[in-house]
Amino acid sequence: QAMPSILIQRGVGGKDYQETGPEYPFFVQVRQTEATPLLITTSRVYTTEKMTVPGIGTGAAYASGQAFGGKFFITVPKEGTISNVWFLDYDDEGIPKEIALFTRDFTATADKSAFSVSAGDLANSLGLVEIGTFYDFTATQLGAATPALWYNAQEGRIYCQVKTKGADNIAAGSIPQIVMVIA
Repeated sequence: QAMPSILIQRGVGGKDYQETGPEYPFFVQVRQTEATPLLITTSRVYTTEKMTVPGIGTGAAYASGQAFGGKFFITVPKEGTISNVWFLDYDDEGIPKEIALFTRDFTATADKSAFSVSAGDLANSLGLVEIGTFYDFTATQLGAATPALWYNAQEGRIYCQVKTKGADNIAAGSIPQIVMVIA
């Protein structure tokens, strides 16, 4: 049986805590359970390493709906909320993508084949992140998504594969990367 919890805050250099709520930008939560008499947790943000999308064929056009490279995984905390996903477009194409996310390993679709997920793999689907907004930096672009997608990945990995929604033609040396921000 869970015991009640309250949110408290303490100003920088302050000695006393006061009751607060999640409307403040940083809060500390005090929780009590029978096993842990007093537990204090703080909110944290984790940014993943840049992951290069593997297996992308260079110099040949993709078609909309095709797998864009191969399967990969991103190391993450065992649970959290994916608050931001950044698609680093070094080839300056700005073509929307969908990133299929899974909590367990899955059977990938071959690069440049029609993207498909089996019924068995769909059961482990975490969701889909659509990268549809791009910011143009003249020679490169940054794709952005804010999915607010909660997950529980006990292996500490989120398995991924990208699907393109256009006719990419990636130059050698311009393979995109993906970064996730976990709250």
